[in-house]
This record gives sequence, structure tokens and C-alpha cells, in this order.
Amino acid sequence: MKVLFLLMLVLLQPSFANEKKKAETTVEIKKGSAVSAFSKEDGFKLTNKAISNLGVTFKAIKGSGPWMIPKTALVRIKHSTGVYRKWDGWITMVLVKVIKRTKETVTIKSVDLQDRDELAITGVPFLRMTESDLNSDTVDACSH
Repeated sequence: MKVLFLLMLVLLQPSFANEKKKAETTVEIKKGSAVSAFSKEDGFKLTNKAISNLGVTFKAIKGSGPWMIPKTALVRIKHSTGVYRKWDGWITMVLVKVIKRTKETVTIKSVDLQDRDELAITGVPFLRMTESDLNSDTVDACSH
């Protein structure tokens, strides 16, 4: 009997670990919030109303890259450069390498982008602020 119990405990333990991990990385969203879902792995989802109110627009990229995009699509964080990609409603930052610049555009490449991915081309600062707030444990303590 003890052996059967231990065997069941060992077999079921990974699912408990996965549930605990999922609970740690998923946040409950209040009804009426601009953010409709959040996960540390998948990013976040915004309501259509929030996307419209924040002036966020997305444009699909075509082909296998490199891709020419507006400079407004870039986000810089310390020494990294990225873009916000929307896939299946989830918005997440993807790191990119800038390989060419003009006055209004940049040409980028990334192993994480694919044909028909949607990139945010306007409203990017709002996406960055949203992501920062969602990933911060001290949002209420910030004074800026």
C-alpha cells in the first residue's frame, strides 16, 4: 500500500508543480480592465477598446526578413532593442537586431519573427508601460 501511494505521489507531482508554476505566472484580471489576460511566458492581451484608446496599431510583416518597419515600432530597453508582436491576441516583446536605419524606418532581423507576425507600429510606449507594470511587483510603490 505504501509503495502504491509513493508511486502515485511521484507520478502526480509534476502536475502539481505545473499548476503551481502556472499560478505563479498568471495574474487574475479585474473585470473592465484594459488588460484582459497576463502571463509571464505569453505576454498580455488588451481589450479592443484599450487598443483603440491607446492608439496602438499593428501591421503584419511579410516574408522571411529582414523587414523594414517604422522607427516608431522600436522599443529600447537598456542595451536591447525589440518590437511588440501580437500573435493569437497575445502581445509580447521580441528582441531584434537593427541592420539599417533611414530617417523614418529601420530594417530589422530576428530569429523569433515569422511571416505574417503582427508588429505594433504605433502606441509602442503604452505597450512598454503596460508590460512594465504587469511584470513589476512594486507598481503601487512607484512615484513616476
